[in-house]
Amino acid sequence: MNWRPRGFFAGAAVLAVCTLAGGAAVGAAPRWSSPPSAAPSAVASSSTGAADAPPWESAGPYPASFDLRAEGRVSAVRQQENYSTCWIQSAMASLESALLPERAYDLSENNLANHMASKLVFEGHGDNRLAAAYFTRWDGPVLERSDPYPRKGRSPEGLKPVLHVKDILFLPDRTGPLDNDALKWAVSTVGGVSCAMAFDPARLDSRSWGYRSTARGLFLDHYVTVIGWDDGFPARWFLSEPPGDGAFLIKNSWGEDWGDHGYFWLSYYDANFGHDMAVFGAAADPDDHDAIYQHDPLGWSDSMGIGDAASETAWFAARYHAVGSGEVTAVGLYVPVAASTFEVRVAASVDGIARAAAAAAGSSPIGGYHTVDLTTPAPIVEGDDFVVAVRITAPGCFDPVALERPSGLIAPSSAPGQSYVSADGLRWTDVTSLPGLEQTDVCLKAFVDADGEGDVLPPSLTVSPTRVRRGAAARVPYRVADPAFSSASATVALSVLTSRGVAVFSTRVPGVQVGQTREWSFRCDLPRGSYRVVGRAYDVAGNRQVIASRGRLDVGGATASPHSSRRR
Repeated sequence: MNWRPRGFFAGAAVLAVCTLAGGAAVGAAPRWSSPPSAAPSAVASSSTGAADAPPWESAGPYPASFDLRAEGRVSAVRQQENYSTCWIQSAMASLESALLPERAYDLSENNLANHMASKLVFEGHGDNRLAAAYFTRWDGPVLERSDPYPRKGRSPEGLKPVLHVKDILFLPDRTGPLDNDALKWAVSTVGGVSCAMAFDPARLDSRSWGYRSTARGLFLDHYVTVIGWDDGFPARWFLSEPPGDGAFLIKNSWGEDWGDHGYFWLSYYDANFGHDMAVFGAAADPDDHDAIYQHDPLGWSDSMGIGDAASETAWFAARYHAVGSGEVTAVGLYVPVAASTFEVRVAASVDGIARAAAAAAGSSPIGGYHTVDLTTPAPIVEGDDFVVAVRITAPGCFDPVALERPSGLIAPSSAPGQSYVSADGLRWTDVTSLPGLEQTDVCLKAFVDADGEGDVLPPSLTVSPTRVRRGAAARVPYRVADPAFSSASATVALSVLTSRGVAVFSTRVPGVQVGQTREWSFRCDLPRGSYRVVGRAYDVAGNRQVIASRGRLDVGGATASPHSSRRR
């Protein structure tokens, strides 16, 4: 099988987008690019698989002005204080808005800040896809009162999410100042939209609270939430008068004492606005499914295409080991562009995919993360392997397979036998066997409903003894067990302690699959001697290991313990 490299083009967007028709294509190796700036629809068909046009193309005309506050669909203005957490604030604001007015939630920004599972520590320049990964792996959201903001490095473990986020819509980039139908549709239909922008205080009119940047290509250093618009907002109310009227109503995260009680107006003619726009939309009660199988807890960071020639169609699959009997009733996947179509199959092995019947087929009028209910649920038996496969066709996009791949923000790990790709659904290649993709998985989740009672028992963690020379990389093996029926996914918290109980290294790893052996790797500069490694596991059903597991780390020639302990 040949893999064609695809260039990726960078605009002002925070992330480069998917290679579209007309991009360069040379070579015969894996091809990948960063994910496109567009994502799933609020509702995808799961019957015919016919492509649907984006809903904003037929939803107009839109009113000249609109304000979600008038409909009671905006939560209170937050204060991020002196932390770079604007992208977290805007993602939570978007989800809270989408839930209103029926369900009023005050969700914890602190929990996402501490549990984002990235190379950032509490704050920094994240994006909507990093927030999406947190929601879709069932790490959150949790309530503000359970984990109040801001408490850097202090979030309780084992909090069960109060919701399961099922759909996150990634809107296409704006192509010009009057290309606003997608944003208007999303705001008026779903709720507030989390968006990146370039903010310079010198461009803000403190009388009208109108803002407009004029220099193109500025770094997108701030995230805000669009909650409305006014086509008639006067052009003269900006410090640099644009060629036309019109502005978006923006909810900021600098408190109610800033701007117009926490809000301001952003010109349609802003030179940099209209990239990385996401709506954190549909959500369900946290008991909608009993288990989540996933190899991609850190989310969509890259994309790839398959085949000898540029193709909009590709297959991808994930293999799992069942840790409880039940039925696969839904899958979670990223759809790269609007009007993409897909087919889902479930089989006992990779070789069985070609013979398996379609468990679901549909289309997504908008790109992004989407939960697809299977029209034909697939039974699984504890102890057996099962494979979920998807055939996707993404019009105009030659990199249709979403990947969790190491990037500037995330450092995932993988293993052979987990993720596969194919050009035709017949001949499959393990993703980790491809150059540059050794620590890469496809983005594909399986949701399982138990035959009987769901996960009610706590998981347990085994930490293996480790020996390392000072200055070398320590590799501490660990493994999560969980009695059937298991929710299949857990968070692991590990620390290295001195003889006085002082933590010198710590890590938190979300989305660890039950039964999977992983390694915690870090550079060990500790003095010679023996150290304790302690850890606990917390499953996504809300069960927690009470007594910590213990292992041993010997630095520089000390004798390792002949055994590890396993405690529940």
